[in-house]
Amino acid sequence: MTTDTPTLTREKDGWLIRVKMAGRIQEVHCANEVQARYFAVMLALNPLKPTRFRN
Repeated sequence: MTTDTPTLTREKDGWLIRVKMAGRIQEVHCANEVQARYFAVMLALNPLKPTRFRN
């Protein structure tokens, strides 16, 4: 499983973190920049495990 570096972008309603994991893009919406940076570090250090469920 490969994980790319999370990217932070400023949106109208807050901050958005995007990270590509195992061919899929995971997104996390945050209210402020401090929270967004915290989640970006956590995603970079401990990538989410993909679920077994398929859409």
